Amino acid sequence: MSLFWIAGEPSGDVQAAAVAQYIATHNPEIKQWGWGGQFLEKAGVTLLKDVTKKPFMGFIEVVVRARSIFNDFQAVKGHILSSGATTVVLVDYPGFNLRMAKWAKAQGLHVVYYIPPKVWAWKSGRAQILKEHCDAILGILPFEQQWYADRAIPYTYVGNPLAQKYAGMNGYASGGSIALLPGSRAQEIARLLPEFIAVAQSMPEQTFVLIRSESSVPVWPDRSLPANVEVFTGELKDGIKHCAAAMVCSGTATLEVALLGVPQLVVYRANPISLAIAKRFVKISYFSLPNLILDAAALPELLQEDARAEALVQRLVALLLDPSAQLDAYAQLRQILEQKDPAASAAQPILTIASQS
Repeated sequence: MSLFWIAGEPSGDVQAAAVAQYIATHNPEIKQWGWGGQFLEKAGVTLLKDVTKKPFMGFIEVVVRARSIFNDFQAVKGHILSSGATTVVLVDYPGFNLRMAKWAKAQGLHVVYYIPPKVWAWKSGRAQILKEHCDAILGILPFEQQWYADRAIPYTYVGNPLAQKYAGMNGYASGGSIALLPGSRAQEIARLLPEFIAVAQSMPEQTFVLIRSESSVPVWPDRSLPANVEVFTGELKDGIKHCAAAMVCSGTATLEVALLGVPQLVVYRANPISLAIAKRFVKISYFSLPNLILDAAALPELLQEDARAEALVQRLVALLLDPSAQLDAYAQLRQILEQKDPAASAAQPILTIASQS
């Protein structure tokens, strides 16, 4: 039997890699192919295409890249069939992977969705697609269990791989640098980086570290930076050491920073049209993962105009003066998430389904 992974975003690549590595270590006879990024490849997956270097999101962005998405879809179908894989493991990336679930199931392949789309937030109709076309739905957010149970949809919470990855680590240091994480997608970086630079210019006595993943380098803009900003390219856990606070683009990085113990401001600026459309459908009180998991406003969430430099400076200064509430919330977050071994918990149902081929 063999597996074919599809992880189209940097965060999905990281989280899928932990499971792929577990399978490679404990079941080396299983061949693993995939579309993903450097972490899946390092985990032993034969990478047929790196699709994490130009991630995108938003209604307008999807329309602009429609032709590219169509071409990718046709290409990956060919790779799956030629690989001889019997089970397809889809990781997040819902706009692409939900279509892939339908196609793969129609080919008689087993389908596992690891880290399903956030149907509890919007587009709840997607849950029916998951139910009809997936042999297993494996999630990493504990509050999702009840949502799926209420709708009689089989779902397994496997634990959160980030909680395991960062167990025992702490990057917080009072009086340290400020970490800047403007995202990994080109449009996120373009919208947030100028505001982050302006914050650094407004606080010349403070040092900053601008953290970017290796996968984001190809889409990184050529911008001059103030003398008090250092650029770090690599893994977040290595770049955020000895930091007093962080400004973080909403996404998986907010949970990573929380698990690494660094107080943060969660910020986001979207295409106004995309945001207007999303606001009509989104059904959640918070947009950052730590707040959603805790079901509390533990982290400040600054959206659109609230993510301008002047406002960010004010909130950042307040956070530096008193980070205690966030640090207490982080302890609670770890207690919730550090209850399972996610790699082993996810690998077992994947292997069980694959063995049915």
